[in-house]
Amino acid sequence: MIKWAAGGVVAILLAAAFFLPEWLSTVHDAQLLDSLSIQLQNADQEGFAESLQLTVAEKVLLMRTGSLSVTELDREEVSGLFVSISGSKEPSPSLADVEDGELADYFQETAQRWEQRLEAVKQEIRSLQSAGGLPSLWSAEGEMSYAGSGELLYMDPDTRLNFQVYRMSLKCEAYTMNVTVDVQSGRILTFSLQWDRAAGAAPAWPPQGAAPAWPPQGAAGFGGVWRNYWGLDSVGSGWYNEYNRDILERAAKNLENTGDYDARGQIAFSYDGQSVAVPLSFWSYGGRACGINWNI
Repeated sequence: MIKWAAGGVVAILLAAAFFLPEWLSTVHDAQLLDSLSIQLQNADQEGFAESLQLTVAEKVLLMRTGSLSVTELDREEVSGLFVSISGSKEPSPSLADVEDGELADYFQETAQRWEQRLEAVKQEIRSLQSAGGLPSLWSAEGEMSYAGSGELLYMDPDTRLNFQVYRMSLKCEAYTMNVTVDVQSGRILTFSLQWDRAAGAAPAWPPQGAAPAWPPQGAAGFGGVWRNYWGLDSVGSGWYNEYNRDILERAAKNLENTGDYDARGQIAFSYDGQSVAVPLSFWSYGGRACGINWNI
């Protein structure tokens, strides 16, 4: 009996010696393949998550220092909705003529999304105005029209970091303001403010005519407000020099009504040890149409 047991043990050991290495090798290879698959998947997920978690400051940095490619994600356009600054609104004429059905539902859903974006942009503008980052533009009773013009994807081809924006144009009284807005945070990344200086076109608001109305301290808070708004580390101490002050304040008021004028400056910020130079410009064509561009 003992001999039979010993023989069985020997047979098992011989079989293990023959088959076990191959089985262990198969298990090890499978573990390596599983590990490789998991690592690749995690790497992809981390890269995608990183692009989603970019801060506003990092997006501004990419806009100014990166070689961004721009891809149009959609071409949906909404316009014709008139909204007073105080909040009352009328139905969009473009929706009134659409028959019932899937097309009407699509237009309605699109209009609602852009209405929500309009309310968000108006709040951003109010906050910037109250802090000194924008001049006062529209009276509370003014009737505003807006146009949304789709979404864009900004991507850095080297790092694959990317973020989405949408563009919107707001018009009320003498002013038109075109903005590029970060989809994720709702923060305004660029703006182009335009107004008309033509004789007889200046509205009753603001009191000094069509020129934008800054607070009593002028545009002295502009650089600091946008530093905080974008979450940058600092703004150059000399940003409020005579040239930039002229772009923001005096050029719009004192420019003669004839001739063309173009002034280009910049405001230097810093973020994470890097310098961020954001362009600021003022232009006028024939002394009639005028505008201030920021980060464009």
